[in-house]
Amino acid sequence: MAKQKRQAELVIHNFVAKHMHEVNKSHVFVDRKKNAKRGYSKHKQGRYSEDYRPFLLPLFTAGLVY
Repeated sequence: MAKQKRQAELVIHNFVAKHMHEVNKSHVFVDRKKNAKRGYSKHKQGRYSEDYRPFLLPLFTAGLVY
């Protein structure tokens, strides 16, 4: 009997599977509900008062801006 020739195996290059061990790792996430109860907000709202914007005051008092 003659030996059968082995066919070359098709190699599929999967970029995602190749690098998944570098990227997919566990992380510790911050509990947003607990932070909200403590008063933390990511984007501070209302930190600018009218003292920083004096140029708008005459427009509001004159009734030009609705």
